[in-house]
Amino acid sequence: LPPLFDGCFFFLLGSFKGPTKDELARLLREGGGQLLSRQPKPDSDVTQTLNAAAYHAEPGSDQALCTQYIIYDPQGTYKPAVVRRGKVWSAPSTWIIDCIGAFSLLPVPQH
Repeated sequence: LPPLFDGCFFFLLGSFKGPTKDELARLLREGGGQLLSRQPKPDSDVTQTLNAAAYHAEPGSDQALCTQYIIYDPQGTYKPAVVRRGKVWSAPSTWIIDCIGAFSLLPVPQH
């Protein structure tokens, strides 16, 4: 099987208390994810035409088409506007840890 985060791109928004940004970045890279240096724009034609797919998402779900995640610390001061548009979703850092524990891309909690 491909790594857990194969086909997924992540942008880490703001600062993180636990796990730290460096720890999250390491976990994401070790899981096959790629880190983005800039926050993805949900309305960008380039973003929406990427053909990557998330292998470990629930087949047939709208999350199977999501390949870019804006990750934030739910206890931190940086909270994205609710983003769940096309291939760009926002998710709390706790979701990453839960996904690793289940070795599956779990449904992203509604904010």
